[in-house]
Amino acid sequence: MSEEYCKLKHKLEQDERLTKEDIKTIMNIVRKEINFMIKNNIVMTPKNYERWFHVFCHIVEKDKELNDLEILGLFKEIYDEPYDEIKEKAQENIEIKQKGMVKKLVKIADVIEQKLAEVINTLEGHTNSLKNQQEELEEESAKAPEEIQKYLKKILEELEILKRENELLTSEIRKYHSDVIRLQGELMTARTEAEIDFLTGLVNRRRFERALLEMINDYQTMRYPFALILLDVDNFKQINDKYGHTAGDQVLKEIALILKTFLRANNIPARIGGEEFAILVPGATAKEAKIIAERLRSAIENRTFSTLEDEIKATASFGVTSVREDDTIDTIFARVDKALYKAKKEGKNKVVVIE
Repeated sequence: MSEEYCKLKHKLEQDERLTKEDIKTIMNIVRKEINFMIKNNIVMTPKNYERWFHVFCHIVEKDKELNDLEILGLFKEIYDEPYDEIKEKAQENIEIKQKGMVKKLVKIADVIEQKLAEVINTLEGHTNSLKNQQEELEEESAKAPEEIQKYLKKILEELEILKRENELLTSEIRKYHSDVIRLQGELMTARTEAEIDFLTGLVNRRRFERALLEMINDYQTMRYPFALILLDVDNFKQINDKYGHTAGDQVLKEIALILKTFLRANNIPARIGGEEFAILVPGATAKEAKIIAERLRSAIENRTFSTLEDEIKATASFGVTSVREDDTIDTIFARVDKALYKAKKEGKNKVVVIE
């Protein structure tokens, strides 16, 4: 991405001091970007969000008026990639090194909102002070000699003008304040949607791997154990082929609901791809996690997944492991995946543990 497309890119990445005009421009960019992404069903992953910020930064900085097709063409010109590409390589250190564009924008909006609130409070205080002074002068004017009253009248007129200007300015800043609060909500939504699987409402693989890396670090520094459960819906392709993808999606939604219902609050379930789910179980051994997996396996086996037209039965296979001293994300996932593969090979609808 060439810097000629977005002058603000360098400032944001280098944490340079932003001017008031920079902040105003950023707010305008974010509004246009979020509206476009929502309208065109572009998933708000961090990668997509950052790339589209650059595109709309260029549009705003160059003061261009483009229709949607022209905007998509500009994206292609800058990146030469599909605009809806949301797959990203799952690398262990990517979260640590990433600049966090969305996080910076949220921080900027928070500071603006706080400063505007302070300005509004100050202006309201000035307005009240002007009102009090106006009332006192009106009382004094009624008592003053006639030759003094004409001067007091002039002062009162000036105070009235100043009060009205103050009230008008407060009103305008209130509108700006409301825009900033709305922007905060949009940015928080963008952050949330970047970490949540839109179908099931569980965290996605990206967010899950970040939590997994944190737990591995906790184990290596504080000896805090945890277990990892991996589950895969058995014969899911057959469900899709027989009942349709809408029915398959319903099965995935209800399995996610089972996970939310049967797991404790500190457990972290995620949909990590297709019909595959993963669960972090803090403080648990592999044997303890096996008990949890068996409970979930039984709940899925005994549930009837209802759609508008059919009642579907499904099962799932489970792999379970616990953290080891020298684990990385890759090694612990490889081990639990091996356990899951063994459960599939041995007949499916079962739990296999590899410690």
